[in-house]
Amino acid sequence: MKIAIGTERAPKVDGIKAGVAACPYLVDFADSMEYILKSVSSDIASMPLSIEETMKWAQNRAQNLIKEGIDADYYIGIEWGTTDVLGKKYLGGVVYIQNKSGEWHFGFSPHMEVPEFVEHKLYWEGLELGPIMAELSGKTDIRSENGSMGAWSADMLTRRDEFESAFKAAISPFYNPYFKL
Repeated sequence: MKIAIGTERAPKVDGIKAGVAACPYLVDFADSMEYILKSVSSDIASMPLSIEETMKWAQNRAQNLIKEGIDADYYIGIEWGTTDVLGKKYLGGVVYIQNKSGEWHFGFSPHMEVPEFVEHKLYWEGLELGPIMAELSGKTDIRSENGSMGAWSADMLTRRDEFESAFKAAISPFYNPYFKL
């Protein structure tokens, strides 16, 4: 089985691989699993500031893998973004999976509240999360480690954890009989 993932970032890829390893629907393919990693565009210029934008980014990444002619059984797009719920901002991950037949599903990670200082910089100053976190943490590429959520949760929630859970939520509708009723 071939799985194309629209990123080369280790925490995201590791999250997908951990989700695949834990997936009872894919256990028969464990020995033949092949991963195709390719960084592809989301076709959007700035950080997603709504769940809809985050979903669209993830979907675009998977569909850009298809447009590039990559042959796979599953195409996976991954994105992180913020959204507003009841007047507070939350950060979370989205995984979009599309199979070669065109069936697709989204999965969502747990979300964590965005600190007020960071929210102000994102929403009112229009800054990107990466540079904000680099300034605050002193790490130049926090997204390749445990990310903002890892920093805010003292690494109780890492980027790998986020994308593993989102993958599990997205893959289940392809196989579980409850989704076929």
